[in-house]
Amino acid sequence: MSEKRYEFATRVAGLLPNPLREQAKHVQEADDYIKLTYGYPSNQAFPVEKLAKISEKVYRDHAFDFMQYGETEGIPRLRTQIKERLAKYQSLDVENNDVLITSGSTQGMDLVFKIFVNEGDIVLTEEQTFVGAVNAIKSYGGTVQGLPFDFAAESIDTSALKATLEADTEHRIKVLYLIPTFQNPIGTSMPLEKRQEVYDICQAHEVMIYEDDPYGDLLYAEKTAIPKIKSFDQTGNVIYAGSFSKILAPGSRLGYLLAPKVVFEKLVLMKQVADSFANLYWQYLASQLIDDYDFNEHIDYLRQLYKEKMDTMISSLAQKSDDNMEFVVPDGGYFISVKLNDDIATKVFYEELEQRHIGVIPGNIMSAAGSGYEQYFRLNFTLPTLSEIKTGIERISEAAAAAKQTKSPVI
Repeated sequence: MSEKRYEFATRVAGLLPNPLREQAKHVQEADDYIKLTYGYPSNQAFPVEKLAKISEKVYRDHAFDFMQYGETEGIPRLRTQIKERLAKYQSLDVENNDVLITSGSTQGMDLVFKIFVNEGDIVLTEEQTFVGAVNAIKSYGGTVQGLPFDFAAESIDTSALKATLEADTEHRIKVLYLIPTFQNPIGTSMPLEKRQEVYDICQAHEVMIYEDDPYGDLLYAEKTAIPKIKSFDQTGNVIYAGSFSKILAPGSRLGYLLAPKVVFEKLVLMKQVADSFANLYWQYLASQLIDDYDFNEHIDYLRQLYKEKMDTMISSLAQKSDDNMEFVVPDGGYFISVKLNDDIATKVFYEELEQRHIGVIPGNIMSAAGSGYEQYFRLNFTLPTLSEIKTGIERISEAAAAAKQTKSPVI
């Protein structure tokens, strides 16, 4: 049979498989690897017994509801619960905004870029950012433009943001995509004054902000949570995205968007085209869990579980980093960003990691341009055991030392 030539749409012809998933695939499938790669929750994080009990109740009370077609917006009870929590704990305006339940947080960003980005339009991001957002932007013919990151300020360079928007005389910049809390992959949290400054700049230039907040509940440090950018929003300039993947189960594929009502209506139309509605069974299950149990207690448990893992990784890195690497100390979330010193050959470093059966995510994969962050890599601490974390960091240190010894001197 001769091979058929397909003519794909321009917007997808140049797309490549998600490099994050491709990079980690063989590591995740291998039993003998220490996996510091994906942002997976710990199996200890899943409230299995509670969900098993609730499942019986959901089948008894809502079987026909979740087996039938459902509302695109999401089941009313869960949407109300989310709005109540956002208003109570995040001080977000739920009167002038509405909640759409999405099939995971990734669908949320896909829908937003679909309604705002035409071919040739620009979406601004942090230079190091979530690769899923990069692919979503490109899939609609958009251009991803990374903004410089000020590590000392734990923020994008706001001067660069302002200058970039002022130079956009054709108004091609449509959205600023940010992960301001426990940033992925860096792990930092943008300070309050920088959040306000970013909001003010974007509002002045009428550029939408997409505030991606999948890790926002997972604060481990003994400090007050920083208010969301959405909490400043009085003009409908910010779309806030949350997820149940990191606080309940990624298999639920439940995310949500809090958007201005006019934007909400467009998002609903696009979701009707995409998949009609998110998984109804999991919507009822999540709603019943919030009704029947103390959900804050569950989140507190996750904080304790992950804080020990994070502290173990930080302690191990501090002991083993020597003169070969430095790292960001986060206050929460899932990740720690590490930077190798410039005298370490990265190609040799990753070869050494492969030999030692250690999986990490290289920095270029988690970047807007796909390059420029050769010396960086991301570590996940939520999935591995404490023992795996300690052993993994020890082997990473060994690999860095070996790569340093083999790099040729610059003449």
